[in-house]
Amino acid sequence: MSIHRYTTASGEVRYRARVKSHGRAVASRVFSRKRDAVAWEQDQYRRLRSGEWLDPRRGRVPLGTVAEDWLASRTTVKRRTLESDRGVWRNYIRPRWEHRPVSSITAADVSSWLGDLMARGLARSTVTRALATLRSLLSYAVADGRIAVNPAALVKPPTGGQARREGQMLSVEELAALAEACHGRYGELVLVLGLQGLRWGELAGLQVGDRVAVPGPGLRLSRTVLASNGGGALYVDTLKNRRARTVPLVAAVVPIVQRWAEGKASDEWLFSAPEGGPLRETNWKRSVRWSEATTAIGRSQLRVHDLRHTAASMWLGSGADPKVVQRVLGHASAAMTMDLYGHLIDRNLWDAAARLGDISGTRDPSDDDEDGAAGTASGS
Repeated sequence: MSIHRYTTASGEVRYRARVKSHGRAVASRVFSRKRDAVAWEQDQYRRLRSGEWLDPRRGRVPLGTVAEDWLASRTTVKRRTLESDRGVWRNYIRPRWEHRPVSSITAADVSSWLGDLMARGLARSTVTRALATLRSLLSYAVADGRIAVNPAALVKPPTGGQARREGQMLSVEELAALAEACHGRYGELVLVLGLQGLRWGELAGLQVGDRVAVPGPGLRLSRTVLASNGGGALYVDTLKNRRARTVPLVAAVVPIVQRWAEGKASDEWLFSAPEGGPLRETNWKRSVRWSEATTAIGRSQLRVHDLRHTAASMWLGSGADPKVVQRVLGHASAAMTMDLYGHLIDRNLWDAAARLGDISGTRDPSDDDEDGAAGTASGS
């Protein structure tokens, strides 16, 4: 045991505990009580023997230094994910934690930080994303031997604040009216988005050679075109879940695809921009006069992404199996589809109950009355 007792200049007694490994001191700490010094020293040696010990000096580096290494290590994630991580670090994590030693961050600190973000009026989804990013960063610190436990992992995501905006859904008539209200030849892409459920990047990433004819007309989705940092240069990436999929074409969309493919090579963009190249969402909205068109049908708050919700509602409303809709939308699982759109199936419950009643032979009493009245009339 290497506990050293000494007296300070003010006459107070202190106990310094030192931990040695391979003949050299690797850690030391001062306590006002000897039993605390002994307990700390014993715990450090236990950690040394079990391989759990961490050099305290590695945890004294500021979180900003760890963040630089963490961001540099994320070469395997998708570009959009990396850009999101950088944005969250820059806007929400760095202002609070950049200069804090990583080992000094506690779960209480993280909870307080989340509370401050919520108090600023940020959406719950934004705060949850910030927490997820901090968790990933501190998990890297654990793996790097900076800290033993991830304090952010002990904190629950927020439950209050602004609710995530619910998606809007158009009826068939409203969708047709919107396509009609949009200006120019690009307006018919409203039907492609609203009937096929494509994400904008998936639509922009389609090439002429992505068309399929067996077992029926369809599209093979294998790439997406995204805008860097929410509005910068366009770039091509893999799909959101990295898995290509084939979607069947709705009858109304088949002639649209044929018109746009006519006279183009297989490697050209199917829905190309006027000057060539992939189509950008902001330019498309300006071209079709999106704001004017949505206002004309009484849906001024409609987003382009709401056309995807519209497609989901139409496919589910038509009685399509959730597993089919999952494949069409490109969700990771049917459970995810149900979590997002399961409420749309509720409108079919009473139809299903009516069909079940017919199968079981039950009948509406009013039908009997009508039958009886008909029989009396025919017999008279």
